[in-house]
Amino acid sequence: MPSDEELMAQAAEGDMDAFEEVVRRNQQTALNVAYRFLGDSVLAEDVAQDAFLKILSGASRYKPTARFSTYLYNVVWHLCIDTYRKKRPESLEFGPDREQEGLGPVETALAGEQQALVWEAVQSLPPRQRMAVVLKQFEGMSYEDIARALDCSPTAVDALLVRAKRKLKDMLEGAV
Repeated sequence: MPSDEELMAQAAEGDMDAFEEVVRRNQQTALNVAYRFLGDSVLAEDVAQDAFLKILSGASRYKPTARFSTYLYNVVWHLCIDTYRKKRPESLEFGPDREQEGLGPVETALAGEQQALVWEAVQSLPPRQRMAVVLKQFEGMSYEDIARALDCSPTAVDALLVRAKRKLKDMLEGAV
């Protein structure tokens, strides 16, 4: 099975089947990252779609200096920032519902309230800090990959995450 990088090379030569496979493999990831950053499922779908359109239009210029997923995160990041600047969400949707198995109604309600507080706190972080948290905590990326996605150094990623954790702790202290 060819890698995403190999499929992109084929797409650069006009192979749309190869590009469709790249989209199929990575569409949910792009959607998840955009949703976790923007907190709006409709905007996230638009960003994910725009990301692949942008990647397709630049397929001939794609150079696999890192994994394709890192390149995808970079494109999604820039589109999320553009979207965030154009339309800051007036109301925040809460993160994906997670069933709380084995919990009673009171415990489930409390867990939902805590999840909502954490989600709201993450959404209030500055954009670069928020994306660093999304990529580290939800996508499990390394500092080096996050640095490539955000066009910064791993040291800068560490600083972003330290500041984000400090802000989240201050916001959530006593609330959760």
